[in-house]
Amino acid sequence: RARIEAGVHLMGLIKPLSPLEVRTVAPREWEEAWKAHFHLLHIGQRLVVRPSWQEYEPQGDQIVLTLDPGLAFGTGHHPTTYMCLEQLERRVQDGMRILDLGTGSGLLAQAALLLGASWVLAVDTEADSIRAARRNLKEAGLSSQVKIIRGSIPQPLAVDMDMVVANISAKVLIALSEHIVKSLKPGGVLIASGVLEERADEVKEAFVAAGLTEKEIQHSEDWLALCYERKV
Repeated sequence: RARIEAGVHLMGLIKPLSPLEVRTVAPREWEEAWKAHFHLLHIGQRLVVRPSWQEYEPQGDQIVLTLDPGLAFGTGHHPTTYMCLEQLERRVQDGMRILDLGTGSGLLAQAALLLGASWVLAVDTEADSIRAARRNLKEAGLSSQVKIIRGSIPQPLAVDMDMVVANISAKVLIALSEHIVKSLKPGGVLIASGVLEERADEVKEAFVAAGLTEKEIQHSEDWLALCYERKV
């Protein structure tokens, strides 16, 4: 708040501004207000993200992800989530064990399971995210195929994974790069996003140093999704 006030003061030296107004927003007020902007979303070839309060009948071989993110990140509308879902649709194979690092609303975990993964370990440091992920995966009937843990890696259960999907931030990806590699089995794939183009080189260097090989870089607006493979 102090930094915001200082910034407003400095801008006011250039051009007069009205006084800064501050109010407390109750969590429920935010949780309900954004719903007016969350609509049905088609992603990739088959994925459809459906708000839990909206009816939708799937067409053909569509896979419907039902979601009420609450206060957690991850509706599919942000470029990073959108790209991760596209990558999952292309790369998940039947029977895979997948780590969803920074699960947020649980959307990526849900997608991985519906695309054929046999088991997902979903971790997040935020209590709101854990609650949202548990609710969404239970509503999707997938609770028996997922383990949801509040925390991060290293994690005893996060070993010999076929894939890690991590939609977090460049800073955290760099900090956890070695632990991510240790979570993957040889030949395992990492799908990482939350990376702005200006931080791409730092993230790539960290991944290569940790023992990963680049497979694909996807761009959307100013964001990247990076696909890497652990060397055998």
